[in-house]
Amino acid sequence: DHLKAPLPRAGEEPHWLLPQPSLLRLVDARHPLLGDKAVPISLHLGQQAGFTVLLITGPNTGGKTVALKTVGLLSSMAQAGLPVPADAGSCLPVFDGIYADIGDEQSIEQSLSTFSAHVTNIVSILRSLTPRSLVLLDELGAGTDPAEGSALARALLLHLLREGCLVVATTHHSELKALAHATPGMMNASAEFDPETLAPTYRLRIGVPGQSNALTIAARLGVPSTVLEEARTFLSPAHREVERLLAALEEERRQVEKEHLAQEEARRQAEALRQRLDEELTSLKKEGLREIREARLRLQQAIDQAHRRLQEVERLLQRAEVARRDALVEAQRLLEEARQEEEKVATLEHELALPPPPVRPGERVRIRGIGEPGLVLSGPTERGEIEVLLGRWRLRIPWEEVEGVEPPGHEAPFTPHIPTPSAPPTELEVRGLTVEEALSAVERQLDAAFRAGLPQLRIVHGKGTGTLRRAVRQLLSSHPLVKSYRSAAPQEGGEGVTVVEVAS
Repeated sequence: DHLKAPLPRAGEEPHWLLPQPSLLRLVDARHPLLGDKAVPISLHLGQQAGFTVLLITGPNTGGKTVALKTVGLLSSMAQAGLPVPADAGSCLPVFDGIYADIGDEQSIEQSLSTFSAHVTNIVSILRSLTPRSLVLLDELGAGTDPAEGSALARALLLHLLREGCLVVATTHHSELKALAHATPGMMNASAEFDPETLAPTYRLRIGVPGQSNALTIAARLGVPSTVLEEARTFLSPAHREVERLLAALEEERRQVEKEHLAQEEARRQAEALRQRLDEELTSLKKEGLREIREARLRLQQAIDQAHRRLQEVERLLQRAEVARRDALVEAQRLLEEARQEEEKVATLEHELALPPPPVRPGERVRIRGIGEPGLVLSGPTERGEIEVLLGRWRLRIPWEEVEGVEPPGHEAPFTPHIPTPSAPPTELEVRGLTVEEALSAVERQLDAAFRAGLPQLRIVHGKGTGTLRRAVRQLLSSHPLVKSYRSAAPQEGGEGVTVVEVAS
């Protein structure tokens, strides 16, 4: 009674036990240790369900681990002969082994990190499992480098899929969501999160991947908005697009659910109306054929209205299903493009990595974007910066900006900055040039403006697609001769013109 679990009749075998692991199904199952606080969950997997690997995603504190523990605990209870706290229709196979990797098992005594502990458990599981086993894996791929952890988790899920055992796993990796969507035998599930109340509902949905909502949860827990805004800038465009698609899919699902509830309410009202009209018909039979025909006409109108409402909801459900498939395909494409771009960037970064130049105090060096050489005052710091004297200015320059060292005997004496007699123009037109041509022209003009003592320079690059504007402003953001820059006023060109404050 305390567990609210049905008992078999005397002499009967528990009807929820299956001799073969062909199907595991829980209907409104409750974790026995949570008592009345337990939110019922329903899930299924197995050969009869069409998939043997169920991947649960969603926000932290959303109930993923509780769902995992509920499956393991109820499976163990069933095999021990205990009644299972789940509704009719639930069935649990008889497993030859139930294996779980849940929680943080790091150990100072055994020199195990979180990741090492997880891997140690998983290795033990892989040595023991059979096609008749149940495997439960929590936070798959966590505790190490995200890219490597994701790759290892994907390979592990594919291996378990080939082994044929039943697997329930939780994760935050977006790549695993795409894998479960694209791989026969795997299925996504999600722990629901209410974006209006910013709280989990602890309900489990099969067939839909979940969002991590890490930034939303962090905001609810009190992380400053400035930190969250900066964190959003570090998300890759592909990741933001995937999250946007998942959020749009979730919103459309909610709308369809509302329509479905409205349809059910319309059906209920129509049924109530039909019953009421049937009762009226019984009493109206004594009053004549005219009243009976009017009652039948009202009944038919109500039925027709309910039928039209049902057809509208069915069309909405069909459109939502098409949108869900398109969104998941697009998310998978974006994830693949992001992975390829990440590999290109890593390769380029490796190829461009150079040791600091061997410069010593007293030597003169050529600095990118500056015409005259600078005098080295101190050698490279731990951060790879050197202190250079340029005229009367002492600057810290990253070693990557050093183009070369002047050979002995070619030192040119430094003189205070004297503007040239003929001042260069204060406006530079780069529209129509390639990015490389425009950047070269900007550097020359900055050097001339600096030498001439001009306080300000206008660069006209136009609006267009914004490619030229972004390239110019990226150069200005790190140029030693630029104090600051901004977009021109609307009447002076707006986003098509960048106004530069030249260092004095």
